[in-house]
Amino acid sequence: MIAHDEERQRVIAEAVRLQEKYQRDVIERFGICPWAKQTREAGRLRTHVVLELETERAAVHDVVARWVNDAAVDVAFVIAPNFSDGFEPLAQWGRDLAVNAGDTFYSAAFHPGAEPGAGVVRFFRQSPNPTIQLVRRTRLEEVRAQDPSHYADIFSLTLQDLEAGCPRKTTAAAVLAHNERVLETEGREALQSLMSLGDRDAS
Repeated sequence: MIAHDEERQRVIAEAVRLQEKYQRDVIERFGICPWAKQTREAGRLRTHVVLELETERAAVHDVVARWVNDAAVDVAFVIAPNFSDGFEPLAQWGRDLAVNAGDTFYSAAFHPGAEPGAGVVRFFRQSPNPTIQLVRRTRLEEVRAQDPSHYADIFSLTLQDLEAGCPRKTTAAAVLAHNERVLETEGREALQSLMSLGDRDAS
């Protein structure tokens, strides 16, 4: 039992390390989400790792409920290294979590291994492990009420909206345009090498 617990903690720690590396080396470094760094540095970010999906999935709702009641949590990640059902089932799980939390949060799915030529949104959502991001709705509303150049409306749009030729003129469109420039300037191959996927396999 001790050895099993130690192994679980090692896997959990490694999943968190890879997520933090992805956020630091990709999301924050290139400004993919303009307020990711300030959220982390302000201590308003939480992370939970799910290893055994069949037995732990229900317990995630209790974790999310605690985040709902903690006003200090603006962004949270549910990392599921052993989730093997693909991107859309992960996205549906995220939507279910948000609904069960009373729609306190927006949800977004991040999943490794986008198909070649994936659109910019899906490309930058290549986290090292399947991950659901939850973002507090009221926090986004506060940001919307401030400078319109800040990150605000991206979670209100679908992938199809964001990847359309003429996305709506929202803050999300400005974020998308910035991320398209990053992808063009840095190149897919160079950015892909920073996504920690090889690091995950090695670990």
